[in-house]
Amino acid sequence: MNKTIDITNTVLTTDRLTLRPWRESDLDDFYEYASVDGVGQMAGWNPHRNKEESKRILTSFIEHKKTFALELDGKVIGSLGIEKYREENYPELDTLQGREIGYVLSKTYWGQGLMPEAVKAVIEWLFTKEKLDFILVGHFDHNKQSKRVIEKCGFRYIKTTEFETRFNTVETSMEYILYAEEYIPPEERKHFMQGYTPENDTELVQEIYRRFDEDSRLNHSKAARVEFLTTVRYIEKYLTPGMKILDVGAGAGEYSLYFARKGYAVSALELSDVNVEAFREKLTADDPIDLVQGNALDLSRYEDDSFDIVLLFGPLYHLHSEDDKLRCIEEAKRVCKKDGRIFFAFISNDIVILTMQQAHPEYLLEGAYDKETFRLDDFPFVFHTLEHCRDLLKKAGIQVDHEIASDGVSELLQELVNSMDDRSYEQYLRYHFYICEKPECLGMSNHLLFVGHAED
Repeated sequence: MNKTIDITNTVLTTDRLTLRPWRESDLDDFYEYASVDGVGQMAGWNPHRNKEESKRILTSFIEHKKTFALELDGKVIGSLGIEKYREENYPELDTLQGREIGYVLSKTYWGQGLMPEAVKAVIEWLFTKEKLDFILVGHFDHNKQSKRVIEKCGFRYIKTTEFETRFNTVETSMEYILYAEEYIPPEERKHFMQGYTPENDTELVQEIYRRFDEDSRLNHSKAARVEFLTTVRYIEKYLTPGMKILDVGAGAGEYSLYFARKGYAVSALELSDVNVEAFREKLTADDPIDLVQGNALDLSRYEDDSFDIVLLFGPLYHLHSEDDKLRCIEEAKRVCKKDGRIFFAFISNDIVILTMQQAHPEYLLEGAYDKETFRLDDFPFVFHTLEHCRDLLKKAGIQVDHEIASDGVSELLQELVNSMDDRSYEQYLRYHFYICEKPECLGMSNHLLFVGHAED
């Protein structure tokens, strides 16, 4: 049954977005994104031809009280509607209360993890406040971006149907459902890898990124962005025009795309199927990136001394044995020029206990770490103390140039950082850059960045 939904007095907030009812004053923002080719077609409607068309549809949003405006930094960038579903298509649901959701996002903001953020907020509201029994959602079979949003939000595929669009074409639609009984409120969620036992590191990496959203990890909030901005700042200290970069463990391409679009020749290697797919979807014909799927333990496709900068921003999160870590670093040394620089990222052991306690109030007493030594269990990620990082790089023959608390206390203080206005955030970054190499700050960072070169 289609339960009545009225959003008139509802405002939802996420790390970056405000979801609220539409206003007449939103017309310019609405027309700006709805008139762009390629946006509406993904949801079955043509680009708006003029503001009059946008005004007519905006008026219907306001009158019908079932569509949220997605606001980012005071600008409306998309919509999320809670629609009636076709009851004749789902007779098995006729004793339950449910609705179907649909969404659209300005093309300018694609690939930043904003839509999963919005959908998750609406899911929580519909199940906890509106008491729905289920939520339906679908995507055209060629819309891979929407598919990723749906899967990230926990929906599961149920069937394929034919859908007649508003411009008289028939599309194949993939349909998904999420039941209230399957939804777990944030405060009750267990570790995302709980109960999984891998055969080896490669299998574990594949499973982690089926469950963990790497695509938006570095850009989903102001606090999350600190790690990226700090890392880029240090890489750029060693870059000059014409240099070549190898991104080993490239994830969904955040660093590779940034530097390729700055004009550098970038080669990228990534192990995870999910991350490679997300990376490929962002590539354009103008991106000079050689992207391959492969393992950091084998860089044989690359010649000796062929890169000015080598980035190891993923492998040391996942390699458990000391021998594999050393082999990975040796491969990076081999392909890096003698006067080049290698960048190593580690997940820091010591502050994770506090950040985990924030999300799980029982963690200090029941968390997966040694209660005497405070050493975390290396699952699903591998954690390093500052001392272990130094010992590993020394053993690998690396001369360290910089030790950096790449995100500092940003994750621990994420609510504070995310609430900052732009001027305050800019000053916070300046403060972070001021302290991030201070020895007394290194242990209190979720991520550590080491910059080094091969010893002579």
